[in-house]
Amino acid sequence: MSGLRLISTYSSDSEDDEVVKANSNKSSERLPLPVSIATWKGVPHHEEINDDPLEHDGRIRNFKHERGNWATLVYINYEPSEAMLLWMLSVLEKVTVKCNIFAEQFHISVTRTLTLKFHWIESFVEEIKKLCEQTDQFTLELLNVRAYCNEERTRTFLGIECRDCKGTLAHFVKDLNNFLAEYNLPPFYEDSSYHISFVWCLGDEIASLNNLIPSLTIKLNQFLVDNAEDRYIYINKVHLKIANKLYAFKLR
Repeated sequence: MSGLRLISTYSSDSEDDEVVKANSNKSSERLPLPVSIATWKGVPHHEEINDDPLEHDGRIRNFKHERGNWATLVYINYEPSEAMLLWMLSVLEKVTVKCNIFAEQFHISVTRTLTLKFHWIESFVEEIKKLCEQTDQFTLELLNVRAYCNEERTRTFLGIECRDCKGTLAHFVKDLNNFLAEYNLPPFYEDSSYHISFVWCLGDEIASLNNLIPSLTIKLNQFLVDNAEDRYIYINKVHLKIANKLYAFKLR
């Protein structure tokens, strides 16, 4: 099967799984192929892509675009209620450094951002699907606010830490790490803290944000007392993003 045919067909055809188009509200609209793939055959060289941080609120890409490499992430979607979203926005008024609310989909990462080779995609998708089919649906509990900094120390985040109520997520991540090792991909962080990042700022501002954690945690707990329905997240799907393709796999 040719590379171009593979890229147009590697998404799941199962009725139990959803393939969601990124950056589009029309489920029937097919995404265009990335230029680097559409022009692959017979092209000996691809121009290097230079990311301008000024076009992304100053954010710096953690790894460069490279031919044949696909940025990949396994995660859990989180859709806040209107009340929770208002609470998140209220936090911006409390922070002492310039911060931004997350513009992209809120989520809980269960892998690092991985670099996937093109010829791995089909088998990788199938293995993630199988792992999800073997995992029971589970519940996460929102606990407290915590500050995080990425490995490159280029961005700092405020996140809501989540508790894995019955250990199902920890078992899933353990199996996922074993699977990633077969591709020589890095496991999830050893001291993993499952969380929903909702505010970010440039640079290493961990010290400044840590000063706010006690008061923000008190405010979060007060909010959860008044809005008990927001305390728990019921997880019945796991999501996978490979470049601009999104997948949603149902749990058992």
